[in-house]
Amino acid sequence: MRWEPAACRAGDMVRIRLGSVYHYGVFAGEDEVIQFGLPPTAENRAKEGEVKVLATDIDTFACGCIVETAQLDRAEQKRRLPPDETVRRARSRIGEAGYNILHNNCEHFVNECVFGESRCTQEEDVRRRWLSRPICDVYLMTIPEGCSDADIYPEKRRQEIMKIKDAAARNAAVCLWQLLEVAAGHSFHTALRGAGLKRRLGGRWVCDSFSFALTFCHGVAAVAVSNAPVDLQLGGSGKTRRLRQPPVAIDVSGAHVAAVKFFWAENGAVTLMGNRFFE
Repeated sequence: MRWEPAACRAGDMVRIRLGSVYHYGVFAGEDEVIQFGLPPTAENRAKEGEVKVLATDIDTFACGCIVETAQLDRAEQKRRLPPDETVRRARSRIGEAGYNILHNNCEHFVNECVFGESRCTQEEDVRRRWLSRPICDVYLMTIPEGCSDADIYPEKRRQEIMKIKDAAARNAAVCLWQLLEVAAGHSFHTALRGAGLKRRLGGRWVCDSFSFALTFCHGVAAVAVSNAPVDLQLGGSGKTRRLRQPPVAIDVSGAHVAAVKFFWAENGAVTLMGNRFFE
């Protein structure tokens, strides 16, 4: 799809640029552009609950800006609804409310009328940039006694852990895998079942969704997760941070170490760690 300041026909997607955002509408005729709310200018400021689908003339829609028309490629031409159906859909929704700047805005509305699907390229771009930001999160917790292996996924990993002869080391391994599940959900909004876990020939477990490192020391379990390769050590002469209690050094290394955040996990809750946790 390209956007050009071209002549408009009924059923066309049109837009104007206001600073860093675009306002979209459906061109229905020379004196009618149907849009979800007026262009977001200082004069048209309104609360989300007051924004409704309405029809205006082209000048009101443009509010002094250049109007661009969508130039659809072949695949988009095949997917789009007939222009008269687009106009009919747009008119049938005049007066509709429920505006949400992220999930139900003017671009969602236009795409529903033209393609029959609700989507917003501006929202998708923000989500892509958010997901591609540097992430390096470290999760710590005190290892409790008697950790249950019932929910360990995948089964192959559970079997590996159960073969550890030393009871304390086996309990710590269960705790670490459970903490990895917490980290995956909190930092990447995914469960281990959907993260593409697999075991390499050398025995190291990896996943497709993120990189991770696991370790424990002095009764503390630690998991690092990142969207770049990451390594983690407890004890020794680590210089990243040092816990107050127990006094354990934490050393994190990786491409995104400048973005590292520390979290404490306890009783199902996750807390961003402040200075009171560290020396």
